[in-house]
Amino acid sequence: MKKYRGPFFAILFLLSFPIIITKAQSFKVIQTEKIISDAQKGFMAPAWSPDGSKIAFTSQKYVGIWILYLQDNSIKQITDETAAGFHLQWSNDSKTILTRVARYENMYRYNAVKTFDVASGKANLLTDYRAMMPGLPEFTPGNDKVFLYGINKLEMFNSGLQPVLNKKLNVSNMIVYADENKIAVQDLSNNQLYSFEPVKGKRILNLQLSPDGSKAAFEIYGGDMYVININGTGLTNLGVGYRPKWSPDSQYIVYMLTKDDGEAIVSSDIYYIKIDGTEKTNLTNTNDTIEMNPDWSPDGKKIAFDLTNENAIYTIEIAK
Repeated sequence: MKKYRGPFFAILFLLSFPIIITKAQSFKVIQTEKIISDAQKGFMAPAWSPDGSKIAFTSQKYVGIWILYLQDNSIKQITDETAAGFHLQWSNDSKTILTRVARYENMYRYNAVKTFDVASGKANLLTDYRAMMPGLPEFTPGNDKVFLYGINKLEMFNSGLQPVLNKKLNVSNMIVYADENKIAVQDLSNNQLYSFEPVKGKRILNLQLSPDGSKAAFEIYGGDMYVININGTGLTNLGVGYRPKWSPDSQYIVYMLTKDDGEAIVSSDIYYIKIDGTEKTNLTNTNDTIEMNPDWSPDGKKIAFDLTNENAIYTIEIAK
């Protein structure tokens, strides 16, 4: 794999374009490091724990969840269940993982919501196994409850965890979720709900609330990536991008930009961009490798991603 270095040249677009690439760069790449690989399992989709001490990841087709302890580079598998590694979420105290798992019976798929205690691997089943579960589970801000939005229905479950608030959040009683073409914002203290349609007639994908709770990043089906305030104002088009993840200070987005041949992804790079649409930068900038699924470390100093060609997970160390 090539080292990531060298200047990035600015390209100025017409003012009518949504993205302006400036000469100034906020980050430079210090080094790129492989942290784990397995040719058979194909490790992928890294997710940093909030305390920065661990990285959760999965294998091809999102089978199973492993934990990498960064202090000594030890690895532990906490489940081998199907689909467990898709959209997993850490608890605020970095002790629990929430996810949706799947099993097959007579060719039918059934999903359930579970939490896993990272230290013991003990699973806690929060729902029954269902034939229809289109939504993905999310912790409420305090982590004592889990919400799941399906087809025109919001469900709440007790997580079994003690409340641990995320101190970075400006709003500790709000949940935000996608409802087809709309973003829904609900106040859990009084169940007041409001929603808005940021891009008319376009289905929302990969909605990600900012760490401070003030904004959301998302994609639209077959279109671009956006950032918007959760009150429905300040919509900003960031151009084409996939699977956005926030920087800890809520000022940048890291994402992947892929190309395909109609059947499979043939190339992919990791980019970051400021939420006002400036400073778009290719961090990996390779032609022969497929870097995907980035996630920003809690201290803002590293970005983890998977390298499909090597069945490996890497980190990029960055600095201003």
